[in-house]
Amino acid sequence: MHQYWAYGLLVESEIEFPELLPYQFEKADVTLNIGKTPENLEGEDVLHKVTVSMSSNEYLLKLLNIANYYAANGNQIVIEPLQDSDENSLRLFALSNAFSAILYQRNSILLHASGVFFKNGVILFCGNSGAGKSTLITALQQKGYQVFTDDVCVLQPQLDHSIKVIPSYPMIKLWEDSFTKIGISDWGEKKRIRDHLPKYAHYFHNQFITDPQNVLQLFVLDNSHKNSLDVQIIQLTALDAFDIVEKNSYRQLQMIMMKKRQLHFKQITQLVNGLPVFLCKRPEYGNTLDTLIETIETIF
Repeated sequence: MHQYWAYGLLVESEIEFPELLPYQFEKADVTLNIGKTPENLEGEDVLHKVTVSMSSNEYLLKLLNIANYYAANGNQIVIEPLQDSDENSLRLFALSNAFSAILYQRNSILLHASGVFFKNGVILFCGNSGAGKSTLITALQQKGYQVFTDDVCVLQPQLDHSIKVIPSYPMIKLWEDSFTKIGISDWGEKKRIRDHLPKYAHYFHNQFITDPQNVLQLFVLDNSHKNSLDVQIIQLTALDAFDIVEKNSYRQLQMIMMKKRQLHFKQITQLVNGLPVFLCKRPEYGNTLDTLIETIETIF
């Protein structure tokens, strides 16, 4: 069995995950095995969608030509690979869908955010898929900033009612054109994260820090402005900050179907309380990465 740290959890896995941080421990929080998953989930509290069923403590995802994923009780993942499935896809959906289900089962709230270290904490960048979070933190890494996490972080409530954040794992997922924009050549077929998908892994194991961190500032990336030519950054009011940050929960369908709304509301409220939150408006097309970095660095 392989042992790893991921999302603040100690993971014992039958599958080798090059994406994760190897970590030695005596007792696992989560075990991951290859095996037979349930055909269906049963119970009055089970909700069903097309490919997924879930309750507060069980999760079943069936992905055609890839695998069935079963996550239960916050401590168990079973993967049933299907015929002709590839290892990259198998791991990718385990790291995203299955682990997020485990975390919600453990009453953890997940934020769709990437981040870099700054002074005594981290700067987070929220946004929908495609907003440029991963490209931005990689470009900041090239400027000397240390990456905290890519795409996901876990909220960790403190005794003083503040919130710290925990990183996911030491890999950034980048589209092929992002490497060109940033000017790095750290990609190739061996780092392709899924067959036939032009997206590649950019690892940072040697710089990965697992300790929970204070959030100093949060930027919400919005690249949907068709008529805008410039980068605009607006500081949000507390009410607007809550409204936009709470929409950036990770795997929001899981959060809702697993009945974590109240917990989500509470922790997002704690997170944005007194936190400077900025909305970054960017044109839908064109390379504004350098301008964006120059602008946000004036706020750092």
